[in-house]
Amino acid sequence: MVRTAAEKNTAIDYINRDIVNVKTELQTLSKLIRDGNGQPSIMQQVATMNLEMSLLKDELHNLKESIDCYVQGNAQRDVISWQFKAAVYVALISSVTALIMKFL
Repeated sequence: MVRTAAEKNTAIDYINRDIVNVKTELQTLSKLIRDGNGQPSIMQQVATMNLEMSLLKDELHNLKESIDCYVQGNAQRDVISWQFKAAVYVALISSVTALIMKFL
């Protein structure tokens, strides 16, 4: 199908208008991303979120270390408690045995 010069010019005009519209929308979107729309820009918000995530990661690491120390402390306390109980039982048995031997 052969197109006339007027049809070609009309098609080119539509394409040019579309290009201008896309360019305008891209400029608006770029401004929104760069400068924000009454709130901090998206780049600033992402940077803030990265910082907050890093701080949370550090806090979680510290919490994990605290829990590990607590668990280790409890384990040591359990060992000491067991050793103390064993020593008390041995002393009690020795005392009872000594009393029995004294009366025999």
